[in-house]
Amino acid sequence: MSNARLEEDDYIIGTDAVEIARLGQQHAIWRETALAGWRRAGLRPGMTVMDVGAGPGYAAFDLARLVGPEGRVIAVDQAPAFLAALRDGARQRGLSNIETIESDLADVDWPEAVCDAVWSRWCLSFVPNVPGVIAGIDRALKPGGTFIAQEYVDYRSFRIEPCEPVFERFIEAVRQSWLHFGGDPEIARRLPAILSNQGWELGPMTPVIHAARPGDWIWSWPIAWLEQAPDRLVELGFLAPDDAEAFRLFLHARQQDPVSLMTTPMVLELIAQKPG
Repeated sequence: MSNARLEEDDYIIGTDAVEIARLGQQHAIWRETALAGWRRAGLRPGMTVMDVGAGPGYAAFDLARLVGPEGRVIAVDQAPAFLAALRDGARQRGLSNIETIESDLADVDWPEAVCDAVWSRWCLSFVPNVPGVIAGIDRALKPGGTFIAQEYVDYRSFRIEPCEPVFERFIEAVRQSWLHFGGDPEIARRLPAILSNQGWELGPMTPVIHAARPGDWIWSWPIAWLEQAPDRLVELGFLAPDDAEAFRLFLHARQQDPVSLMTTPMVLELIAQKPG
């Protein structure tokens, strides 16, 4: 059992400049998926939208443009470094309709009935008390408001072929680190029941999974993280240094092989509506 501990404002994967840049690349790759989900959910100009787990703000910037000057975005995150990057990015882009809340999701002072919609992506999987957060989101939503989430539903679908045992050990280390800090790497499996128990009406659910080969844009999304993750897992005590080195050699070999295949962790998009 690891003795790993995180600072209150930290994340398992860190919040440094390298991670901020990686999240920018991640959003660029997943941007069309987010925009499609927002269209399905009916987001439009003039709305107030909360971005829960906003990170350094890449989705918040797109939401701010979508809702326009008459709307606003409320970005919630616990990491000061991420929110500082978000505010700086908003200034650079001339976006004045974003406000921030710095708080762990367990401690948010949720505003009452101010949001037309709430958006969250790859955030609830890190939260120990998801029903409590959903109850807070319920408080923030206006009657009839919409919740849109994109979360992992089958993390074991993440594969790189031809596979080797060290990849399996790496994935298990990732899962154990997630669980150790109170998260659930497949939270979307539980979300329909949690949302229904909150009294919300469940809407469409859309699975998203990609297959890629070296050189594909999608391939570059997890690779940027896979190149950083072994050191972080060693630091936290979930991966042996020898396995970290073996994993790097495996990853290098797969990237050099044009017929390598990657399947990404399956994401489930869920849309739900608070009763009017």
